[in-house]
Amino acid sequence: MCGRMNVIDDPNVRAFMDALGIPLYPHSHSSSNQELRPTDETLLLIPKRKANVIDVAATSMRWGIQPSWSKKLLINAKSETIQEKNTFKKAFEQRRGLVVCSGWYEWKDEGGAKKQKYLVQHSLKQPMLMAAVCFSGVSSNQDSSQESHQFVTLTTEPNEKLKHVHHRMPLIIHNDEMDNWLLGDSQQALNAIHPMPSELFQFEAC
Repeated sequence: MCGRMNVIDDPNVRAFMDALGIPLYPHSHSSSNQELRPTDETLLLIPKRKANVIDVAATSMRWGIQPSWSKKLLINAKSETIQEKNTFKKAFEQRRGLVVCSGWYEWKDEGGAKKQKYLVQHSLKQPMLMAAVCFSGVSSNQDSSQESHQFVTLTTEPNEKLKHVHHRMPLIIHNDEMDNWLLGDSQQALNAIHPMPSELFQFEAC
């Protein structure tokens, strides 16, 4: 689920980032990406310590990780078990992030020759904060002096509206709980994990 994101540099996104003191978006990209794919890079909001004060900063990371035990790229993790899985537990406790996106895509089998593609967005076209956990390390095609930065997104049970397009949906963090997710302890982050109401979302065929 959510194998593509809609990451665009529109006025609503710019206003949101500017309010955080991060006016440049997408970070280090010359253009926005209407269909961001796994292994692509995008901007994440992350906690950053400055003079003993933890604040919100932004950095560019690659979507997806491939642990040594996995034969395929992992792009998401279940929020319900994020504290239990060894692959994700430490990242959840220490390195949570948020992807600022304008939506995501789902494909549904409706009996045709091809699956129907849907774009899911906020009902008021506002930016959404997609929960993520972040990883750092040296990939196989890098030398030991180069560190890579990756992330996976979190998923949850869909609300009543979105279950019609997929049996899972990205975990969206409400703007009011951004600090709890990014800057809080594990329990505060867990408290930010709850379903977002159906009326906040819309989807359309594309």
